[in-house]
Amino acid sequence: MICKKLRVFLLAALIFLCSCSGALHPAVSQSAAVEPTDRSFSETGYPIVKEKISLNAFQWELDNQAIDFNNLWFYQRLEEKTNVHVNFEEVKEIDWTTKLNLMFASGNYSDIVMRGSLDVEEYGVAEKLLVPLDGYLAAYMPEYSSRLRLNNAGDIIPASDGKSYYIGFLYAQDINVNGHWFINTQWLQKLGLEMPSTISELETVLRAFKAGDPNGNGIADEAPYQATFDDNNTGIYNAFASWGIPENEYYIFIDDGGKVKLPAFQPGYRECLEWLHKLYADGLLDRECISQDSNLWSAKLNRGTGGYFTYWRLQNTALSPDITGQFKCMAPVPADGYKVRVSSTLEVPDFGAALTISNRYVAETLRWLDAQMETETMMVSQNGIIGDMLRINNEGKYEVVRVPENNELYKIVPVLCGQFFAPADYYNSIYKMAPHRIEKRDYCALYGQS
Repeated sequence: MICKKLRVFLLAALIFLCSCSGALHPAVSQSAAVEPTDRSFSETGYPIVKEKISLNAFQWELDNQAIDFNNLWFYQRLEEKTNVHVNFEEVKEIDWTTKLNLMFASGNYSDIVMRGSLDVEEYGVAEKLLVPLDGYLAAYMPEYSSRLRLNNAGDIIPASDGKSYYIGFLYAQDINVNGHWFINTQWLQKLGLEMPSTISELETVLRAFKAGDPNGNGIADEAPYQATFDDNNTGIYNAFASWGIPENEYYIFIDDGGKVKLPAFQPGYRECLEWLHKLYADGLLDRECISQDSNLWSAKLNRGTGGYFTYWRLQNTALSPDITGQFKCMAPVPADGYKVRVSSTLEVPDFGAALTISNRYVAETLRWLDAQMETETMMVSQNGIIGDMLRINNEGKYEVVRVPENNELYKIVPVLCGQFFAPADYYNSIYKMAPHRIEKRDYCALYGQS
């Protein structure tokens, strides 16, 4: 599996290098005046400019959505407020990297690159085709810059030269643990079993699940341990936590000292593999776990044949309420001589937006981006219109009251394709999370103490 991942990575790297070889960028100076270019510019308040200006945006779009950015309700209202017009060039996710590289290779740069991803080391540090933003943010992006220090959210944004070339995109809700462990408490009760607290006790429970017909259908159809290699949440990767190894689908982790480590080289890795092999051979671990995807995995659980699994959460998932009602979240159990270490991700910013050196309106563009970071505007951009999809409750927090169907939301607001920057402390102070989000946060808090 590791070799396969490496082959895919090396092939992707080779294709990227081949596509970029020989692409010469014209000599362009990276000088950009901090002062706005138009005398009608306003440093505070709206509109941003008295005389309308136009910008060109290279805009990332989800593959499964058809978003008319140039006529989207959200950007029309934003233009009325700011007097900044934006022409969007929409690029599907599947084509993003190729078309982005071609755009930079052509020498004809859009003013802004928005969402998706961007190699700031290549196009910022090396090629100097992106505007360093550090000297601008305090003056022209006060909403955004005020949140950079919350939860250390801005720590990873500076590039290797110490400069910041992009605006971050961040949803942070203290829900950073990947998978959580769930066990069928109805089966435990029916078979007179206690909640396991060690790996050996868990194995005993799984064997009882296999032999005791706990689903009561008179058929030996139980595969007590249901798992896949499909993702971190339902994946077999989580089993290694019991041996102190935070394995994941990337096959690397950062240790307590900040060093990158390969899980397969850690003590306990072989013991976990041997344990999984034993479960597999004895029919305790679903024998299709290697090949099945999460759809088949959930279908089997919904048929009532699984007693133990890991998952993102229980509410609002592919699992039926009848099934989820049988399960309870449990702390991962340690193997003999090991301390549990769960796989988790840092809630760090993704790429939000960057300005190219072709942009003649740096200050104006940053003010336009910061207008989207104002709390209400930002919440509307993700959730919809106040009074319809979104409201302010008695606690003064934004609360989703209607989730549109049939992709209606993407006909109104940009959602994941727009701008958003909310470190956990800030987001939790302004937003009433849905019950399934609270469920997930509580699980993460439990594992933070395990």
